Amino acid sequence: MKGLVLVGLVMFSLHASAQFKAEEFQASLVEAKFGVMIVFNGQKNSFTLRIVSKSIEPSAQENFIMVDKKLVQASAIPFQEAFDFKAMSVQLQRELLTGYKEYEKEYVQGQLKTELTGTEQFLNLEGKIFKYWSFDMPKGNSSVIKQVYLFTICFDQILLLNGPVIKDQSEADVKTLLINMAKTLELTPGKTQDLRKLYFDLNN
Repeated sequence: MKGLVLVGLVMFSLHASAQFKAEEFQASLVEAKFGVMIVFNGQKNSFTLRIVSKSIEPSAQENFIMVDKKLVQASAIPFQEAFDFKAMSVQLQRELLTGYKEYEKEYVQGQLKTELTGTEQFLNLEGKIFKYWSFDMPKGNSSVIKQVYLFTICFDQILLLNGPVIKDQSEADVKTLLINMAKTLELTPGKTQDLRKLYFDLNN
């Protein structure tokens, strides 16, 4: 993947409040019979994702893993303003997810120094609202032709799933991979995960 260009996203902020401090989440990978579970542990809450595949490998790209020969990453981005995260309306979720996308679009356009052309849509996956966003990368020497994102709100975080589309790959295949991951999302309010116990439970 010589010449691979990955686009990093920046911290999202909506009218940042100095008084609000989001929970800090730490991501961990736990091997399992089905593949890998990604665990996000906070101080009080946790959420998890499953990657079901027999082909999961570490990647030379920081924070990415290789799944079925496709690069993917999952990250949690904290909100900078307090909302009623426990009782957030669908409309507000859509507004915040769209605001996040617009914020990041402006940032990426500045980094790439070009207007982005892409698509976006809302998806309801297992009762959770997600925003899907993809855009074409500028033509050049990079082997990345598109970037694909899928994101939702988990507690006071935006969960971001990302996969670059490499030449000879299709956006549809990367989109399906991210959707399959998103469908396994489980939020556990008021409880963090014991990684050692979780590893035992997932492999026995």
